[in-house]
Amino acid sequence: MVAELLRVEGYEVWTARDGLQGYSSYYQHQAQTVVTDIDMPELDGFEMMRCIRAINPCARAVYMSGAPEQYHRTLVTEAQNFGAAVLRKPFEDVDLLKLVQSLASEETKPGSYTYEWSPDQKRFVWKEAV
Repeated sequence: MVAELLRVEGYEVWTARDGLQGYSSYYQHQAQTVVTDIDMPELDGFEMMRCIRAINPCARAVYMSGAPEQYHRTLVTEAQNFGAAVLRKPFEDVDLLKLVQSLASEETKPGSYTYEWSPDQKRFVWKEAV
């Protein structure tokens, strides 16, 4: 579903069944932005991105999770240090497309925003830094 949506929008997409295969695919194709689940077999999304950043420290990530609050500390670090973003599943197609477009256009630099849990909205909120 995610891969097909991105393909229809004109992005080149490579898919993987797990984090190890995702790393191997990145090694071959070296995409600018990686869209990944956090919870995967072999390597989780964070471990996979650590391996990918050994090849390309500037690689960007969009993490997907049904329960991102349990990864709060790591997601905040990822956002601040690497410009990563997160989508809570289920999400709207337009939300994924906005994040990928923003990261791909490099409008968003690491550290140019904060990412924090909003209890009243019951989700993570991406806030531009002032």
